[in-house]
Amino acid sequence: MNVFRFAAIFWAVLALALNAYIHFTLAPGVSTVEGALMSLSTLYLIEAAVNVLAAILLVVRPRVWTAVFAILVALAGLAILVASVWMPVHLPFGLPMVPMSSWTTEKAVSAAAQFLVLFSGSIIAVTGRPRT
Repeated sequence: MNVFRFAAIFWAVLALALNAYIHFTLAPGVSTVEGALMSLSTLYLIEAAVNVLAAILLVVRPRVWTAVFAILVALAGLAILVASVWMPVHLPFGLPMVPMSSWTTEKAVSAAAQFLVLFSGSIIAVTGRPRT
């Protein structure tokens, strides 16, 4: 494994873990926002768990498909995060509404971590071994 790929895996896993930590710690504070299916707190816990899963997959099997999974996790989280700065995000299927709020330290760190996952995940996917 080359040094760039190893560094990309390291930084992607670190960024996913940081994003998971932020969501785990913020979850209790948003339990009052309810949807028909679940609360925003539960949605935060699910997002944190998916970030942990993506990090574990990158450590265990750093392949193109695990990098793509991590990229998709980061893209989804980043899209909702950025959109919620300008407007409330109404999620479908009975999921809770993500209320509008300004940039906070947690949002900025989470956005930076997700950008790092996008960048590192792209390096992992591009430097993946071709199947022969």
